[in-house]
Amino acid sequence: MVNSSPARLAEIAERSLAGEIAWQRGEKEKALAELDAAARLEDSLTYNEPPDWPFPVRHSLGALLLDLGRPVEAEAVYREDLRRRRENGWALFGLVQSLRAQGEDRATDLAQAEARFQKAWAKSDLALTSSRF
Repeated sequence: MVNSSPARLAEIAERSLAGEIAWQRGEKEKALAELDAAARLEDSLTYNEPPDWPFPVRHSLGALLLDLGRPVEAEAVYREDLRRRRENGWALFGLVQSLRAQGEDRATDLAQAEARFQKAWAKSDLALTSSRF
């Protein structure tokens, strides 16, 4: 088994933390840049089970995009995460939120995403309010 480099993991942690801090300070564009960079770094990691980086950055990136009123971009972020982590409940929750924010035009996609989320989250005792961990 080949693990990702500790330096790369530290860089993801640094960018993710910088993004979260910037978000809390109201520096949302800076937060967006940091979280986007962290997600790109995460994409470069060696595939391992369990993953070397256990907290998908796209869950925070998508939540930030929703906070910025950019649900179409958030949808793309969540769909990419679901491509990488099939039927992940956190990403499905974010997908539902992003589709809901896009309005009635997305009703069919929303219903499908809600059904997927309900199935993925059926045995959980945690009620989500965000896709962020």
